[in-house]
Order: sequence, then structure tokens, then C-alpha cells
Amino acid sequence: MSNGAETTELPGPTFPLKNPGTAVVHAGLRQDPRIVSVPTRCTEHTIDLSEGTDVFAALETALGTFSVSGIMAEFVSGQFEHIEYVHPAYGPDAEHPMSFTHTFAFDQPTQLRHASATVGFRDDVPFCHIHASWTDADGVIKGGHLLPGTLAGPSGLRVRLFVLADSRLVSDVDPETGFSAFAPHLFEPESAGTEARASAPSNTTVPDAVISRVRPGELLDEAVLTVTRNAGFTSAEVVASLGSTTGAVFTGGTAPWPAVEFTYLAGTVTDAQSQGPRVSLIGEVIDVAGEVSSGSLAPVSNPVAVTFELFVRRIT
Repeated sequence: MSNGAETTELPGPTFPLKNPGTAVVHAGLRQDPRIVSVPTRCTEHTIDLSEGTDVFAALETALGTFSVSGIMAEFVSGQFEHIEYVHPAYGPDAEHPMSFTHTFAFDQPTQLRHASATVGFRDDVPFCHIHASWTDADGVIKGGHLLPGTLAGPSGLRVRLFVLADSRLVSDVDPETGFSAFAPHLFEPESAGTEARASAPSNTTVPDAVISRVRPGELLDEAVLTVTRNAGFTSAEVVASLGSTTGAVFTGGTAPWPAVEFTYLAGTVTDAQSQGPRVSLIGEVIDVAGEVSSGSLAPVSNPVAVTFELFVRRIT
């Protein structure tokens, strides 16, 4: 289908729906630990993708450009020209309530709203995971889980890269959920010997960020606080993060169960090591109808649905 999705009726659920924010227990064997984290040094870069650039290929190429095995990315501005995507859908039964739609395509220039990406490897080949939202020429807002073949539009795309020196991001099929998901692994380049690492300046060897994989059922804001505390950070920011929760519960509304995908998650943690920490998160999500919602996330109300690729940076 081209020039707009959601113009045909999508299958409805065959099982009772639950309230947004109700956790899902998946059919597969529960995996531990529930939060997998790798502290890492991070450097920030900005790249510009010209009209017609293959977005996936450009981000995957950046791994080699910066000689790393993991990048988190946040799209800043610009347009898409051609978009291939899916969005969350109802699964086949109550034990498997989450799935994806068939592939949609949009062939007209659209204005970027938000997009985040995880860039790493699948089967030892560079691989990219992108969620995005956009506005078309008629002012209609759509979004979804982008697929290869998506191209930068007439004004190009500007992308903020968070290049991870110490983490290899690997996408594998998760036995708990049956979906593919990225997880971080400690990475040390073979060319960097022990003597070279030991002699490096201290400001280049101390991790200033953490990349984490958060498993189903973990509350998103509590996961952010746990990651921040475990890293020893007093204050931190959340950027370039994407994943799914079981619907969404905002302070001023909801998006429906069983799954929404975040095009971005942003926020701050302050006084993390105290008895009174403060976590503030905002985000934008795509639901099972392809609708886009955004707002401030309600506290302790948003369990992860399938996985969350969480990126936290220390605030100095």
C-alpha cells in the first residue's frame, strides 16, 4: 500500500483487552537479569543525510566510520521521502497478545516529528532499529517501526549520534517474548591493548553513560532510576531511547493496551543516590491503531511490553 496506511481495516483482538499499563507475562521462559546494562564512554556527533540517502545504510555505515560496535541515535530535524514501516498490532491469542501489522509505505515527503534508533549487529552484520513519527502534507500525523528502504527527504535529515566506545549492541531473538531485541555487551577493541588503556587519560576511561536492555514487566521510570543509581550517577538524562510498554499511561491520558512503541523517550533523574530521587520522563508513542500520542509519563504506571533500549547519560 502506498500514500498512507490505516486506510484499510486492521484485524481486531480475539481476546479480552486490559487496561493500559497492565503488565504482560509472555509465553516463553522468563529471562534474568531483568535489566542488562553496560557502562560506557560516549561521544556525541551530528551527521546530515542528504535527499535520497538510505537511512538504514547511513546509520549502519556510521559503525565503521567511528570504529565502534554500538550507536544510539536521535533524529533532530528534516524530512523523509519514502517510508516503509509497520506498527503494533494485536497478536493471535491471549498468550501472545502483541504483534505487528503488515508493511505500509508512504511515498510523499513528510516532516520529521521524532525518531530514535539503536545501531549494532544482528548475525554479525550491521543492523538498525528505528522508531519514528512524521507529519504529511495534509497535516496528518503518523508513525511506526521503520523498515529498510526508508529514504531521507528533500531537506535531508539531521541525526544526533551517541557513539558508544565500550558496548557492542547485538540483536537476537528473545526466548521469553519470541521477538528480536537488542542487548548490550561489553566491548573492548582488540587493537587497544592493556598498556594503552592503562595509560589513557582518566577523563577518557571513566564511563559517562549506560546503555541498557530492560525486559518485560519492568516499570520504565523505576528502571531508569535503577540504572542511574547502579552507575553511581547523581543526576542523569535519558535520550535516544526506544522500545515498548503495555499501552501508555500519561499524566493527562492513555494509549491502549497491549503494546505501544516509543518514537523517543526523554527526561531527567535528579538526586538519584538520595532517599528522595526525582524521575521525570516524557515520550511519544504509536499504538495499535497507528495513532500517535505524547505527554509526561505517569509515575510507576508503564511496564515494558517486549523490550526497551534505554540510554542514560550522566549530567555533570
